[in-house]
Amino acid sequence: MRHLTLLGGLVLGLAVAGGAQPMTAAPATTPLSAIAALRDPAGQVIGTATFRQMGQGVQVSVEARGLPPGGHGMHVHEYGRCTPGVDPATNTVVPFGGAGGHFDPGMSRNHDDPQAPNKYGHGGDLPMLNVGADGVGRATFTSDKVSLTGMNGVLNRSLVIHANPDDYKSDPSGMSGARLRCGIISRNGLTTRDYPLPGAQDFPEGVAYDARKGVIYTGSAVNGTIYAVDAASGAVSKFQEGGALGRRAALGLKVDPQGRLWIAGGAQGTVSILSPDGVTLKVLQTPDSPNPYINDLTLAPDGNVYVTDSTRPVIFRVDPDLTLTRWLDLGDTPVKYGPGINLNGIAATPDGRYLLAIQLNTGELWRIDLRSKAVQRVMGGLERGDGLLLDGRTLYVSRNAMQVVSKVSLSADYGSGQVVAEEPLRGLRFPATLAAVGGDLVVTQSQLDKLQGGTPETPFRLTRFRKF
Repeated sequence: MRHLTLLGGLVLGLAVAGGAQPMTAAPATTPLSAIAALRDPAGQVIGTATFRQMGQGVQVSVEARGLPPGGHGMHVHEYGRCTPGVDPATNTVVPFGGAGGHFDPGMSRNHDDPQAPNKYGHGGDLPMLNVGADGVGRATFTSDKVSLTGMNGVLNRSLVIHANPDDYKSDPSGMSGARLRCGIISRNGLTTRDYPLPGAQDFPEGVAYDARKGVIYTGSAVNGTIYAVDAASGAVSKFQEGGALGRRAALGLKVDPQGRLWIAGGAQGTVSILSPDGVTLKVLQTPDSPNPYINDLTLAPDGNVYVTDSTRPVIFRVDPDLTLTRWLDLGDTPVKYGPGINLNGIAATPDGRYLLAIQLNTGELWRIDLRSKAVQRVMGGLERGDGLLLDGRTLYVSRNAMQVVSKVSLSADYGSGQVVAEEPLRGLRFPATLAAVGGDLVVTQSQLDKLQGGTPETPFRLTRFRKF
């Protein structure tokens, strides 16, 4: 069986929702746990399932009542919705159809047995529930096909019990029949606040916070629309329509001391600057060359803005007079560009001495000296590291496909670091970037993996939680 390696010790982070009081952090040794209240189609709770992270696997305990005797297929389904919905196989509305199909993190598109590696069968294919003559079914097992964190994470998905036995081979669900029970897998001991977005194709990538306005900005990776979200009320308004002056994408975002919003333009190779009221002040075009990908930017204490390109080995700089130059050629540094997304998130240290940048395709964190331009490797092991948020010597890293935010403790000179905690929240969906809102963090749940196939969970959302 395939195993998912958990990176570092898990710490249950804190979060706030509205005026909720902060909770006390659980110690690092406390394993993640979750529960699903199993409901019948009428909404009555007549069973429970508990989930507990046990090393590389999850221990699952199920008790369900009021079921016909015999074997019943049991699966984790894609969405955290125990609502009626359309069954694609019959094109009819069925109970719990809103849970979607089987959770399939390996993109196998194949129903198989509970021992099959996820690249061959659905990750959500679990052992059957056997029900006695009294209508009660109980099962306890450990599976490493699913996890409460990482790429196989099942938080905020659904556990569904079916009417018939599972033959463990027939697509899409082993001939297991109607959906009789459903429960949403909810993390224990955590409160978060979501900011839903209105668009059906938002795919939010960047996020930034303007403390003077109390506004969170986020932008669509697929159409460039910028939203302004009231951090207190959650009200969302369109700050600038996608396509403004040709902007087709919005990736990394930052707000400068003048209240201007800076936008990394992705494959267009641009940096856009918007006024505090949403008017485009300037669009800076990077030099013509094949395959640009302007991904993120940071405001440094020296007044300059530094910009990463994920496909061309260069860091650009925008001076206070809004002149863009090629600041550092990475070809002669230890940073080696390869296929895929290279340098991505970037942050400036508060002392104005260094830049920190994460290389997504290698998981390496780099330190760049702003005086000498010397480049040093800080650490590895941050696979799929995307956005960065630096808080003193604490670095938060959103790791998209890993579906966690990692907390890194950095040395005094920012030259070395260690992962000290991981936070999956209530089930992150391809987290891209982070912003600080007072003592909280806000992360984008971009779901950019769904651009490669699959249906995104809507509404798209930002999620706010306490720094951990």
